[in-house]
Amino acid sequence: MKLEGQTVLVTGASRGLGRAMALAMAEEGAQLVLAARDGQALDAVALEVERLGCDALVVGCDVRNPDDVARLGERTLEAFGQVDTLINSADIGLRRPAGDVTVAEWDDLFDTLVRGTMLTIQAVLPSMIARRRGNIVNLAAPLERIELPGCVAYTSAKYAVTGLTRTLARELQRYGINVNGLHPGDFADTAMARAVMGEAAASGNGEGLLDPAIITAAAIALAAQPSHGLTGAIVDAIAWNTDQGLGAGLG
Repeated sequence: MKLEGQTVLVTGASRGLGRAMALAMAEEGAQLVLAARDGQALDAVALEVERLGCDALVVGCDVRNPDDVARLGERTLEAFGQVDTLINSADIGLRRPAGDVTVAEWDDLFDTLVRGTMLTIQAVLPSMIARRRGNIVNLAAPLERIELPGCVAYTSAKYAVTGLTRTLARELQRYGINVNGLHPGDFADTAMARAVMGEAAASGNGEGLLDPAIITAAAIALAAQPSHGLTGAIVDAIAWNTDQGLGAGLG
């Protein structure tokens, strides 16, 4: 198993892409830290992880809240002593004409997608730097697919996540820490995509929404990387699955 003995922390693990990635990591032998706001849903995912023979720590966490994120980091290190891979998958969406987006809605998007990503990275970064190894995977987006009317706020936040990922990769490369973005390649069949995007979420391949599991093979490969591996890339899971390699589907 590719991740046996490793600890993987997944935010947004209660549903959708986060849940799919968490379960895939467990299938490869990783012990999981599962974080999200919905504790009941997290407990259900933890049971699935444990049925696969792996340990699971559930931590209720709102990534917008610095105190919650600090506690997440502390509990993770207390339980497992290290974080080998951080997957930032907490996500929310919004589709509204630009003139109608409120300040509160804009701030909520950026607080969740951008600030939440950075806070969670800061919570685990000192231990990764001390070990001079680690993988950070941020949930990105197929930007050309979400540049749609009504998606100005969401697209702006996802561009910020991409910029954060690429720049942080350069900063942390000297420590052997790999920082990459990952997205499904199109709209995945998640509750958020259906609620926010509606008909616009129909996949460009004409076959409807993608199974969230499409993202898991690339996620495992990114999590299994050694120090000084691929870094600063935005990986398209469709392209990766087609070409079977981390050299594929890079943005």
